[in-house]
Amino acid sequence: MVQEYGNFVETETSKIFKNEDFGYNRVPIERPLRLLYQMDTDRKLRFLDGVPHLLEDVQAIDKQLGREPRPDWNEFDRLMNDLLKQRNSRWKKAEQKLFIDVFTEREPEAAPVILKERKAKNEPNARVWGWFPVPGKKIERMYEADSKLRDFENVNLQDEVIRHFLEEVEPHVSDAWADRTKIRSAFEINFNRHFYKYTPPRPLAEIDADIKQMEQEIIKLLKEVTA
Repeated sequence: MVQEYGNFVETETSKIFKNEDFGYNRVPIERPLRLLYQMDTDRKLRFLDGVPHLLEDVQAIDKQLGREPRPDWNEFDRLMNDLLKQRNSRWKKAEQKLFIDVFTEREPEAAPVILKERKAKNEPNARVWGWFPVPGKKIERMYEADSKLRDFENVNLQDEVIRHFLEEVEPHVSDAWADRTKIRSAFEINFNRHFYKYTPPRPLAEIDADIKQMEQEIIKLLKEVTA
């Protein structure tokens, strides 16, 4: 082995690699948060148990916006904010979060929750990084990520994250995107990947013969014990 290392040649037990061969980018793959809003008495009581001082606001939301399920949180959030503004009421962030936690649930068929919008910039591969074009409008949207749907892709350092996403991810998950801000690089030396040699299993007839022989030996031993 030492001689092979010193000769710096590739053999069955000695291979030559670049540092990049062992490196990869760990890429977070996100999908949008989709929420269904629903008002009912039980949820209202749970919410007011934590923030009783918002009773009048919640009563107004219940009365004016109704109890029909709403699969578009963006639309409902706009209507609720308009209503609270009319009432000169401002909620703290913790209160807003509690409202969402209590009155919404994840729904795969609901509209994605919008995080922010911007004027369309026609940047190459903006879609890969989470900017979705809005049909019929000159704007792009980024959505809230659903942490429960988050996944990761390990992309070799010699590969391109953009190519990998477009060919290996987007065709299977059309609403996914890569979080560029959280990509991290790492290295791993996987000996099995580079040196493993496949050994085919023995023929079934040979395995059956061994099993029958073992059965006969067991029967023989049992007879000796019970004799």
